[in-house]
Order: sequence, then structure tokens, then C-alpha cells
Amino acid sequence: MKDSRLSVRFVPLLALAALGGCAGANSGPTPPLQCPQTAVLQQAQTMTMFLPGHEGDVGAKLTTAQITGVAGSCTLEKAKHAVLVKVQAGFAASNGPANQGKPLTLPFFAAIVRGDKIIDKQTYNITLKFKGNESQAQAISRDVKIELPNIPASADSQILIGFQMTQSQLAYAQTHTAP
Repeated sequence: MKDSRLSVRFVPLLALAALGGCAGANSGPTPPLQCPQTAVLQQAQTMTMFLPGHEGDVGAKLTTAQITGVAGSCTLEKAKHAVLVKVQAGFAASNGPANQGKPLTLPFFAAIVRGDKIIDKQTYNITLKFKGNESQAQAISRDVKIELPNIPASADSQILIGFQMTQSQLAYAQTHTAP
């Protein structure tokens, strides 16, 4: 009698295993993952902010901030024939004399680029908070999620992260090196 109870318990498990095997057989082979590269755009890696109208005045500097790195991951969304890319960026900022330890919210972008062509670009914000008397603050962005078709052209693309800067900030960045 013990043996019959054991076999009754295992029948549902065997049925589930068989169904699982059938589902896998009908879904076909997994296509290769066409994941783009992720990187920091060097020209937009460092941004210096001043009080409005005081660009270049050391005493009016709010911050010099840098994107310290990016990390990305790709997952296949087989049902959509798509690749979901998740990117996080690291940021560091100095507390300039005009900032006085206040939190800083800095704009940054994630752009999908293929060759010299920008396919899409979205802007985001990151807030860096200075604790106590600290002169440096660091933060990591939330996941930036980008969905691309799972085609070879996506693997030939790049996702570039950089600060969204004004013309004067770009000009300053071109003439000054990072701290």
C-alpha cells in the first residue's frame, strides 16, 4: 500500500515534467543575443557648473562632476524579438564654493548611436547629496532601460552616456581638463 501512495504522488510531477519538455520543444532554438556596447561619451564625461552669468569664475563654481563609469546588461525578450538593455552610470561631484553643500541634480543622457548617427536619445537626472562637510559626493543612477530589436544592427550600435550640457558648459569642458 505504501508503494501505491508514493506512485500517486509522483504522477503529477511526471506530468508537469512532460509538459515542460513539450513547451521547450515547440519554442525553437534561442536566437543569438544582439547586444550593443555601452560606454561613456568622452566629450560629455565631465561637466562644470557655475552660478548663472558667472561662467569661469572659480568662486562661482557649483561643481565639477564626472561620470565615473557605466555597466550594462542585456536580456533576450524572445516573445518580442527584442533585447532589453539595462545601463547604470556612476557619478562623482565636487562641492564647489558657491554650492555650500546643497544637493545637486545633474542632467545626463543615454543615446543609441550607430556609426555617426544618433538613433534615439533620452535625458535623465541624477541627484548627488553631500553629507555633512564632505567635499565629494557619489551616486549610481537607476537602471536606464532601452529596448532594441534583436537584429545584427543592434549589436553594431552603442549606447553612450554623457552629461547633457549647455553650449557654454561644452566650451568650458573642451578647454579644461578634469580635476
